[in-house]
Amino acid sequence: MKKISVIVNCHNGERYLKKCISSILNQDYQNFEIIFFDNFSSDSSKDIIQEFNNKKIKYFYSDYKLSLYKARNEAIKKSTGFFIAFLDVDDWWDKNYLSSRKKFFDNNLYDYFYNNVSIFYENKNKFVRYKNYDLPDGKIYDFLVKDYFIIISGLIIKKSILEKENYFNEEYNIIGDYDLIMRISKYAFAKALNKPLIFYRVHKNNFS
Repeated sequence: MKKISVIVNCHNGERYLKKCISSILNQDYQNFEIIFFDNFSSDSSKDIIQEFNNKKIKYFYSDYKLSLYKARNEAIKKSTGFFIAFLDVDDWWDKNYLSSRKKFFDNNLYDYFYNNVSIFYENKNKFVRYKNYDLPDGKIYDFLVKDYFIIISGLIIKKSILEKENYFNEEYNIIGDYDLIMRISKYAFAKALNKPLIFYRVHKNNFS
């Protein structure tokens, strides 16, 4: 069973943190670590993490505010898993999220995995399925050019691919994940899961 490093980047994420971290710890698939990268938070994020008192959580703190993709890269470099997964602090996973593709983790054909998403509109308390068509497998660059459908909280990728690409481009502010996926999708093989097992929260403080 391959180990997964779950990257959680946080800057003042106290409002949603318990739900996010609990959704990881409650996964059916238990061979994982959480790399919690506290990007100079000034709220109670650290206290909330310490309350979990769980050895799967590895806490790192930055003494100054890093750019988002610099922070993501720093977190990845501290990971020890074969696969890297991402979950932003305002999102959460169904308990079957990791186990839903367990049978594919040992298939060397696939380099990364992505998932359909249930978008949660906080102000309306409403869930909406992100895509209503079957998501493609394989080399998906041509599909992404027409309709970009990958959300980072639903991405699991071989660490070796990230290292090959020299991680995220730190010059970007909000499109670094888009840039990375477009680069790798030209040659790497994707495996999609259509069931929306990720909950992506849309609220006034995030980008949609």
